[in-house]
Amino acid sequence: MKRMILATVLVATALSTSMVWAATATEQKVEADEVANEQMVSYFETGMIGKTVWVVDSRPAGKYIAGHIPGAMSLPLDMLKKDAASAEKLGIPKTGKVIFYCAGRECTLSVDSAEIFRKMGYADAWVYRNGVPGWNQKAQPLLAEEAFVKKGNLILIDTAPGKESIVTESNKLVQLSLNDLKGDKGQTALATLSKNAPLVVIGRGDMAAVSATLEELRERDFRRLAYFPLSAWQGALAMAPAVTTVTWAPIYAPGQVAPAAFVEAVAAGKFILDVRPAADYARGHFKGALSLPIEEMDKDYAKIPKDVPVFVNCASGAKSQKTFDILGRKGYANVSYLDAEVSCKGELCTIKE
Repeated sequence: MKRMILATVLVATALSTSMVWAATATEQKVEADEVANEQMVSYFETGMIGKTVWVVDSRPAGKYIAGHIPGAMSLPLDMLKKDAASAEKLGIPKTGKVIFYCAGRECTLSVDSAEIFRKMGYADAWVYRNGVPGWNQKAQPLLAEEAFVKKGNLILIDTAPGKESIVTESNKLVQLSLNDLKGDKGQTALATLSKNAPLVVIGRGDMAAVSATLEELRERDFRRLAYFPLSAWQGALAMAPAVTTVTWAPIYAPGQVAPAAFVEAVAAGKFILDVRPAADYARGHFKGALSLPIEEMDKDYAKIPKDVPVFVNCASGAKSQKTFDILGRKGYANVSYLDAEVSCKGELCTIKE
């Protein structure tokens, strides 16, 4: 198993800072309120999540449906701030152990959520700071929701050939046995597929088969993996069409910029707006970026020029997308945002879409 994802360095003309596309594991100091990878895996494998331990995903709903820790509940930080009662709707007892996570150590959505819960009387609130990257590092499964499958532009992997499956116009389906997927047929089917394509393994009640399929896809260095139980599909099933090779290309939302285009903007000295907390900016940021935490946006947005293109980044894409919306309401028409996981040390930044 290729446990370490090798970094791919994007080299651009006049680029003085290397931007590495990867998620490399580094040793981190464990904070006092932190749950480590091994603890999270133990809670999952022993069936404690949702029974004696409650796990909350603080990322935007769109990230949650694309893949979350099985058993986790969705409560985006924005929703929690707007409506404190949304916390009580989760049904977590005030004496219960509740763990928050988001997109990794550079993401502060989980930290802020835990603090709000503590102020509301949840004394046993913890943070899984490694979040989704740490979960992936331990080769654990992420669970997708039906809304994500219906959204489309996915590659569905089904290892039960000859059986009816999820066939939609908006997705592509590869239906091969696990042995065929590992062999020449799988190699041919996935040979030209982008490693960044979202792959969703269809589960038929056998998690061992799902795990084996996910393991094979990790071996091939695919990065965006999740599984979806066939039993959760509310639509019709159909026989799968014959597929020999599959391709995929990202579809970006209005204002969203591709990581490669963002890298080019940094290299060209464009206006880069970093909306992470000031402490995160101080630890590292894209070369030339202006620090303006999103919490100060309404007060200090005039610092942002309106006559030049503006490229926004945060740690996970959540705050950068929100900034795009805020500035749009304030009359900014030339703003683009990066929806990706970003971490920086000095002026060396890693981007993982």
